[in-house]
Amino acid sequence: MSCEAQIEDVLRLHPGVRDTAVVRRGDAIRALVVPNDAYIEEVLGFDTAASSVLGKWRKIFDLTQFNKQAASSPVGLNTLGWNSSYTRQPIAAEQIREWVESTVAEILPLAPKIAYEVGCGTGMLLLRIAPHCERYIAADFSTASLASLRQQIRKIPELTGRVEIMERGAHDFGGIEQSSVDTVVINSVVQYFPSISYLTEVLRNAVNIVRDGGHIFVGDVLDLTLQRPFAFSVVLFQAKDEDTVAELRARIERRIDMEQQMVLSPAYFLSLKRLFPRVSNVEIWPRRDRCDNEMSRYRYHAVLHVEHESRCSSEVEFVDWTRHEFTLDDIRTWLQQQRGACIGLEKIGNTRLDEDLAMLARLTTADVEDTARALRGAKAQTARRGINPRDLVDLGAGLGFQVNLSWAACRTDGSYDAVFVPSSSPPGISCLPIDWPQAEASEFIRFANAPGQDKFRRELLDQLFAHCRQNLPQAMVPNDIAIVDGLVTTGDASRDLCGAVGGKSSALLRDK
Repeated sequence: MSCEAQIEDVLRLHPGVRDTAVVRRGDAIRALVVPNDAYIEEVLGFDTAASSVLGKWRKIFDLTQFNKQAASSPVGLNTLGWNSSYTRQPIAAEQIREWVESTVAEILPLAPKIAYEVGCGTGMLLLRIAPHCERYIAADFSTASLASLRQQIRKIPELTGRVEIMERGAHDFGGIEQSSVDTVVINSVVQYFPSISYLTEVLRNAVNIVRDGGHIFVGDVLDLTLQRPFAFSVVLFQAKDEDTVAELRARIERRIDMEQQMVLSPAYFLSLKRLFPRVSNVEIWPRRDRCDNEMSRYRYHAVLHVEHESRCSSEVEFVDWTRHEFTLDDIRTWLQQQRGACIGLEKIGNTRLDEDLAMLARLTTADVEDTARALRGAKAQTARRGINPRDLVDLGAGLGFQVNLSWAACRTDGSYDAVFVPSSSPPGISCLPIDWPQAEASEFIRFANAPGQDKFRRELLDQLFAHCRQNLPQAMVPNDIAIVDGLVTTGDASRDLCGAVGGKSSALLRDK
């Protein structure tokens, strides 16, 4: 038996380990450990901490709705609590309105008739989607938010008898029969979940209640692949002119480490096809808002298609945008020359992120004594090279194309892919799943951050090192143990990726 296999066998004896993989490079031994969630929650106490996290968010939402302004908010536009990460002030109502309407415009084409919404809040989506449904079940854990929602529903007679409201946690699907709804909506909610295992359980329940051919829409998700440029953008905005590069770098790390909301890689949702056999396809959509703000830049939608009929993917040839850096005018000419074929562009530069990414790169190489003032001066001179996703959608629509966008490739530069489907295509072509460019295996290393879990993960790691020292010769005790969410199943891929795993929370590909 190899040294690595012996170490794996010993680690699997610990009750906190569900699976493990060990790699040896020279004298260095590294172990990747998939933790036993039940052990962390029940033995180490994270279950209590997770309940505390949920209780904290419930209190925040309740207190927000007790504000006097809540009662005077327009029907369907209660924006209290929607504050900018940059200014800490309320986001402009017109931007929230556009955010809501853009989200609704993504959900309605899914043709919801019997819908279940997890975390409905004050009903900004419900009040716009429910009129299109036969039945709309809405759940939230905030008593005050639901009270506000009920008051608004009373003002809309056509919703009487059509909407059912439940006060419950996101994980509670009691009373909802299996295969009884066609659409589950979980919008701008998952960032408040205490852990990725909690989210997975919510989605497991959601898959169970969706009938064949239905959808699960997980909207407005904070993007882990763009967490660092977002943190930098906020830090630079809030910095004083005299603050040094060294200080800015430290604040970025602190902001990332102290993040209290869950931030997810699109790769997590893409991996769910392995975990839930009924999920037939997963799409990752960048937001299509016209407003340029933190939501349109750094959030996305994940759409899970449940038990859709097995159909071949539409064959699309993708042209690499980076080789030509097409302008909108170039794309207009290109589309006008097409003759009914679906065509695609990949790696399209994202003008929403050009400045932030360019300035982050500058920060990385700047002298530690340089200042925020100097960085801001350089930012003003940064040229934007990409294309705004909204501009591309509008251009295509004006030329008679349905424009589909994807972030499934999980690129850290925020670039996206697009497929243009002409309106003259044969019926059904626009509904075929698209064989989108996919993420590299390295993008599956880490699925999420781990808000509130540092203490419990450190305790588990301490136990695992002690366990190894007690049961292995000193020369076989791992130099490093990393907690991950899963492991690669294909050959030596896990061994290749082990060296790339880093940070406090990481993930590979094998389902737990």
